Amino acid sequence: MDSIRRLHASSPIAGYGLACCSALFIFLSIPKVDWWLLAWIAFVPVMVALHDAGRNGSLTRVALIALLFAFVSGVAKVYWIRETVMNYGGLNLALGLVSMAGVALVVAVYAFMFGIYAARTDWKSPLFPLFSAALWTALEYAQTYVFTGFPWELLGYSQHKVLPIIQIAGFTGVYGVSFLVMLLNATLAMVFIALRDSTPWRAPVFAMFLACIALIGTTGYGWWSISQARGLERQTPPVKVAVVQGSKEQGIKWSKEEVQRTVDVYRDLTRSILPHDPEFIVFPETAMTFWLESPAYEEYNEQVHALTDEAGVPLLTGALGYRSGENDIYNSAFLLLPQRGIVSSYSKMHLVPFGEYLPIPSLFSFLSGLTGAIGDLTPGDELTVMPLTGQDMHVGTVICYESIFPDLVRRFPLNGANVLVVMTNDAWFGTSSAPSQHFSMAVLRAVENGTPIIRAANTGISGFISATGAVYGTTPMMVATTTVANVHPNRGGPTFYTRYGDVFALFCCVLAVVAAALAGSGAIRFRGNASS
Repeated sequence: MDSIRRLHASSPIAGYGLACCSALFIFLSIPKVDWWLLAWIAFVPVMVALHDAGRNGSLTRVALIALLFAFVSGVAKVYWIRETVMNYGGLNLALGLVSMAGVALVVAVYAFMFGIYAARTDWKSPLFPLFSAALWTALEYAQTYVFTGFPWELLGYSQHKVLPIIQIAGFTGVYGVSFLVMLLNATLAMVFIALRDSTPWRAPVFAMFLACIALIGTTGYGWWSISQARGLERQTPPVKVAVVQGSKEQGIKWSKEEVQRTVDVYRDLTRSILPHDPEFIVFPETAMTFWLESPAYEEYNEQVHALTDEAGVPLLTGALGYRSGENDIYNSAFLLLPQRGIVSSYSKMHLVPFGEYLPIPSLFSFLSGLTGAIGDLTPGDELTVMPLTGQDMHVGTVICYESIFPDLVRRFPLNGANVLVVMTNDAWFGTSSAPSQHFSMAVLRAVENGTPIIRAANTGISGFISATGAVYGTTPMMVATTTVANVHPNRGGPTFYTRYGDVFALFCCVLAVVAAALAGSGAIRFRGNASS
């Protein structure tokens, strides 16, 4: 006990060290490392450092600790941006690092705000962990929408492999998982401070009781929910689905010389899986690097139609789309049926800034190389659910970046989709952690909507995700290959999250306002840079 009482972050160096320790834990808890257990304690070191800095009265130290943690943990999530903008945007190392730092700072804003709250709030309140979890969740919700949104690797995604825990996403979305993880972090931090400073135990005991009830209830519900879902799967006739991964390198993908070679790769891979008798075939995002409906590409269009006829089953492929008489370019998915050709399509509605269009071109012209291959894209304006002839399957197709937005994805099951397809081109990210991170987010989309996902990625990771988040049939990265597996369409109807969306996150926003108001009411006053 005496050794615990000596653990004060009394010096700036100690505070900065604890901030970096927390950032390291976050990095290790997410893909590729996936030491998910660390996420449950990741915030404890930095919260203790912020508590001590706040009680020492130094606003400057609090701000620096919060900023260091927020920025380093942001870099841990998006370090791969440097490689992307250098390889495909033509930037040098300096501009690559600046671009990465810029995105990391955008992500860091929310963690920084949380850090200021942790330093100012009343740690002796029994509601401290609840308010902390609500504020963190509210900040993640804001991150999903502010400036077009960038909800990359929210805290809840660290648990994508822990199926009993993530089943609550069917009610709360990924935000509920984030809330639970932060609730335990704040509780452990509170208990540590109580042990160290010998403060009254009534509040920590209440907080521990609340956290234990939440964890036990969530886990119990999770096991029950998984059992129910698997029982329903056994009663649902499966559909055999084949995913074709062409693995076309981004640097040459859009060259005119590659068009025929790309068609050849997908034709040969598709023919290789026909002996498995697939009932549905899926290609990745922009697998066909031409306008699939354009008469100008009739030679290639005919080959794709002929391949569909040869396969004898529905084929879903990504390609460029256009509308006759317009100059707009779309990132689209097309459903082709044997002997009928294209019967349905969907155009991506939420585009990637700096990748598919250039915001404020006069300011960011140095990044024009990222969109130079095909130019700025136009967002689609219609959500499409595609019924498959001969199968009791209605497909909602989510294209790449869209899969990280929970509310957008839920609209497909809400409109009748009982299977989701996530088609993506993660070649931009190379062999960094980004493809694994991107895949982990799709796991939560499946659980949120109780709907299985077929994931087709140009360079990987392709595979399948059940309605409970179980992953199977995955492919290696950077390999031209295929994967075939059974998919059980959702027969359980829409989940609470599908029906009502972000009700839980909005409730957390209300609690966050209360928490911020209480923290700003003068519970803790800084001296030095602030009034004492």
